[in-house]
Amino acid sequence: MSTNSAKRPREKDGVLLAKVPRHLASSPEEFSVTQFEQGLLCAAEAFYRFYGALLGRDGRRHKLAGQDNVILQQIMAASRPLSVADIARFANRDDIANIQYSLKKLLRAKLIAKSNPSSARETTYAATELARQLTRNFVVLRRALFTNSVAEVVDFHEQLASGAKLLNTITSLYDQGTRVLACVEQTAEVDAPRNA
Repeated sequence: MSTNSAKRPREKDGVLLAKVPRHLASSPEEFSVTQFEQGLLCAAEAFYRFYGALLGRDGRRHKLAGQDNVILQQIMAASRPLSVADIARFANRDDIANIQYSLKKLLRAKLIAKSNPSSARETTYAATELARQLTRNFVVLRRALFTNSVAEVVDFHEQLASGAKLLNTITSLYDQGTRVLACVEQTAEVDAPRNA
């Protein structure tokens, strides 16, 4: 008798059930959350990899990644030049150093230009004509490889709209949890006995 049978995924009503780490899931709710988080991690990585690949040879030549393209597309979509704070706020990011690094890469690739370089804090960034050309190619490829494909899935745009609402709700829950933990840590530091 093989001992590998215990390691195969379980089935329920003909549907394979994913295996999740036991330390993360001891209830049906935790199981569902853990499955969702695994899917979210994989989707995020696939999204960034795809957005990097859509930049093609020019992106690879300048060592641009998906995260850099996301920032470029934010700048492209904006009705005015964006500051680092604008970019961080829009994408719900707090890793300012990584945003600044992406901006440096985009500047070196001549895809963006500083539009108000009076001081580092007030610097804003605008897209260049080269960025507009690259983005036109990006849109054509994205349409061919992604948006045209999903158009064939029945009710996919409704599913995406529902998914976007769900992701916004989940983002709020994660952000609230982060704020609570930050508050607890600060309170613990204040309340901790000091060694004299």
